[in-house]
Amino acid sequence: MTMSVTLLPYLVAPVPAGGLLPAGPAGTVPALVAGAVVPAHPAVLAAGPFDGAPAGIAVARLVLLTGLALVAGAGLVRPVAGPPLRAERVVAAAAALAVAGAAVAATTRSGWTAWGIGLVAVAVAVPVLLGTRRPVTAALPGAAATGFLAVLLASARSGPVATALDAGYAVAAALLTGAALHLLTRRGAAPGAPGRDRSAPLEWIAVVAGVLATAVAFAQILLTGPFSGIDLVGTGYGRAALAAALAPAVVTGVLAFDLFAGRGTARTGTGTGRARARAAALRERTRTVAAVAAVLGVAAASVLAALPVPAAAAEPGRLLARGVDLGSGPLTLVVTPMRPGPNLVQLTGPGLVVPDATGPDPAPVTTAEPMAGHGPGPAGGTGFGVRVADREVPVTARPGAPGGWALVDLPAGTRSLDVLAGGISRTVPVDVGSDRVAPAGATGPDGPECASAVLGAVVAAGPAAGAVGACPAESLRPADERALRDTVRSLAVRGAPGIALAADASPRSRAAADAVRAEAAAAGIPVLPQAGADGALVVVSGWQDAARAVREVALAAHDTPTALGGTYLAPWLLTGGVLGTAQSAVLPLPFGPQEPLPQRYVRALAATAPGSAPSTSGLLAWADATGQRIEEPFGLYGAAPVAVPMSIEPPGESGHHGGPNTAAWFPGGAVVHIGPLAVPTTP
Repeated sequence: MTMSVTLLPYLVAPVPAGGLLPAGPAGTVPALVAGAVVPAHPAVLAAGPFDGAPAGIAVARLVLLTGLALVAGAGLVRPVAGPPLRAERVVAAAAALAVAGAAVAATTRSGWTAWGIGLVAVAVAVPVLLGTRRPVTAALPGAAATGFLAVLLASARSGPVATALDAGYAVAAALLTGAALHLLTRRGAAPGAPGRDRSAPLEWIAVVAGVLATAVAFAQILLTGPFSGIDLVGTGYGRAALAAALAPAVVTGVLAFDLFAGRGTARTGTGTGRARARAAALRERTRTVAAVAAVLGVAAASVLAALPVPAAAAEPGRLLARGVDLGSGPLTLVVTPMRPGPNLVQLTGPGLVVPDATGPDPAPVTTAEPMAGHGPGPAGGTGFGVRVADREVPVTARPGAPGGWALVDLPAGTRSLDVLAGGISRTVPVDVGSDRVAPAGATGPDGPECASAVLGAVVAAGPAAGAVGACPAESLRPADERALRDTVRSLAVRGAPGIALAADASPRSRAAADAVRAEAAAAGIPVLPQAGADGALVVVSGWQDAARAVREVALAAHDTPTALGGTYLAPWLLTGGVLGTAQSAVLPLPFGPQEPLPQRYVRALAATAPGSAPSTSGLLAWADATGQRIEEPFGLYGAAPVAVPMSIEPPGESGHHGGPNTAAWFPGGAVVHIGPLAVPTTP
């Protein structure tokens, strides 16, 4: 029996993807949809109540599984408990009606299946058989209902071990619920009531089932999360998982007390008649507590599939990407390189707008709409900041990079940081370890590109691929060097009178500048100290310096002809933060941004980390992690602002209705193929 034929595919499936789901102080990013459209790791990151299952679906699932647990338990305990009293039959009948009602509501859209009909049939069969002369026959449909409960409950998680644990919890919880229901309904039963009082054996069974359910629930938390105390008590999923573990523990404790304390007094005959009466009354009250706790435990477990999956555990040296709710909508938080010392913290999201920040001083991050009721925060007038211990760092923009950034110092052993917005503070668990060795360039001017590359690998292969190693700016790819040399040769063929070169101090930029100068010398093109009127500008720096250089040329062109030969960007500069500063630019690329493979990367990135911008380095890392190739040869692509959106938007996004699509390669612009890069070779 596979999950693909379950009764309620839209109730029992894990939370649908397509957005950041922050559930509390520190959420994460939802699991991605696997398949042809967005091939991605099945459970990358996680979060809390933004795009979780709608309230109606969550309530329907809660009613279905809780009712099913009551029905299954009422049938399972019959061989031990004996005939039920009228109150127990009424509860079982009401639970069966609730199950049938939830099933009918679900199948209004999905349609009936044999599996669904069977579920309703066994649910109804239990209370029917309980009212016959042989109520013990209800044990068989009770066992079948327990099987349905196990399948539905296991839909909250994936993996054989996690599924087995959920199935074990379902069996234990059904026994526990059935036992608690029977013990509660026998409270105050007359001596001549039907059936013998078998409460002692049943209590022993309930205690064993409670211990099993508690152990399984805590084992599930250790295996699948939440992986930190902050997430365990601060997210909806964590609180539900904790309740599912603690509720059967409460039942176990209550029934154990009943066995060893309350009943002991009655059995030995010690104490006065009044004392024994008080003990009996206490026992009856504790049975009420046990029954309520048993039902609450199943209810908590049932809503897990309607909540975001737990966040991956923070690990030293691995990029951390999570969702946070700072009062104005879901934002994606990225921390890298997760080592003691300087760390880059990035905030991105659909509601986060970064003003022009290409001047000498980065501009602060603001939101598209002010957060209601929130005044200025730690970042001056922006309301965004990061706090570690007693130090607050404002979130500001970085030229050429999307979102807002803060460079924070995380001492060895740091376990959490706070993200601030106005009067709101969210705590995020981190783990930087004690090893201070961090990759070169991870927090410098090229840090945002480095983070984009690692995030691309995480989107494709999960948190395990988030190790922050050598950053892209630390070396020049041979393919990029060939593309730059071909670009210079194409300029020579077009008769460019000179080339102005914009570079920086990174190893990749220095190597690229050397290659451009060597090829220009071979082609007889002078390299000018600055862009002239008719010459071309070739930019081989990182994102930050490239955005500034391109903007300066664009501003200069308003007053006097500048770089009329064109602005040529290195392949790694295909990102909206750089393209948005130029009036137009040309790039040598081995792919077209609108081709299927780059668009699948864009969709996966938007689904995993909303607001994050695609980049060439991110695409290359994503393709490498998925085992796909970016085919050469390179072609020349032109980038320019346009009014028509030129990218495929992720599901649920409509960037062209409310502004540029932040998930596009060039928000508010287009990148189109303008011709081959190949040039005639000299004999």
